[in-house]
Amino acid sequence: MHKHLYTVDEVTKMIKEGRVLLIAGDELLLTQLPDGEWVGGTIPYFMTRHGGMYTTELLYVTDITNEVTNIKIETYDENSIHNLLEHSFENGFSYIVVPALTKVLEKFALEAPNWDKMYVNPVVGWVTGVRYEDFGAAKPKTFAGNKAYTNKAVVLHAALPEGKVARTEIINVYEQGDGDEILFGERGFGNNLCTIDGETRDLYQYFQEQNVDETLPLVANYAGANINVGSIWNKETKRADLFAPVFPNTVYKVAKTRDINYPEEFREKIAGDAGSNIIFSCNCLFNYINFQLEGRAIENVTGPVTFGEIAYHLLNQTFVYLVVE
Repeated sequence: MHKHLYTVDEVTKMIKEGRVLLIAGDELLLTQLPDGEWVGGTIPYFMTRHGGMYTTELLYVTDITNEVTNIKIETYDENSIHNLLEHSFENGFSYIVVPALTKVLEKFALEAPNWDKMYVNPVVGWVTGVRYEDFGAAKPKTFAGNKAYTNKAVVLHAALPEGKVARTEIINVYEQGDGDEILFGERGFGNNLCTIDGETRDLYQYFQEQNVDETLPLVANYAGANINVGSIWNKETKRADLFAPVFPNTVYKVAKTRDINYPEEFREKIAGDAGSNIIFSCNCLFNYINFQLEGRAIENVTGPVTFGEIAYHLLNQTFVYLVVE
């Protein structure tokens, strides 16, 4: 597709034609669409070919009709999300959208890395959100056709034709810094109790004492890949509210710096796939804000700017993309 941003009328026409669509946009626009072979989620931020954009007037659409041979659209709550892989095709991918601040997202984030068959086919997607200023007040939503949910993950399982395979990749410009090793005794989002240099510490207080830049994530090495855990500091409760879970027996460190030339780093890391058939990609709202991406085009990549990215695991401050080759 050469154009990714559409009006409601244009998207309605595509849906009525039976196109298989992945849609992102403002809730008021999504609720105007008819039922059909589409899944979607709420977000008003996007990467476009002209740069980052905030819009409540246009919908971002990825048309995968010609890429797939069959699809199944399923919904899952916190009690059924573990069944996700049972509905996937033998060769294909599963595209998932999950609302932020929900039990189903927490369950997926904590348990998905250990599921059987998790890494057979790509599981890729994003966490739906709202306007940044409305975070915590308005509820993010997911859509399975014209049915909207505030508490369910929506998944489009796709089958690929013979001779085609899908793979998902991540681009993370952050690296572990040279500071203290931070360890957590329990897995979860709510952990502020940690161990630093053998001493039990409060994570928020540690950040304050060390004058840590709030925009920097914690970074851990997962089998050779740098994985981020971002946070927002709640000064009233004196907590660092985590956007991804932390895990025991894993060394976390504050990221080295965000003094990074993001477009240059991005260009270098995506170089091998720049000409590939990237059918979906998303970037993190923290990256959008921290690296001032509004109006800045990056390597012609497009997609929603999200409250979390999914490439098998829940990720933060990471660019995720799916290639069919």
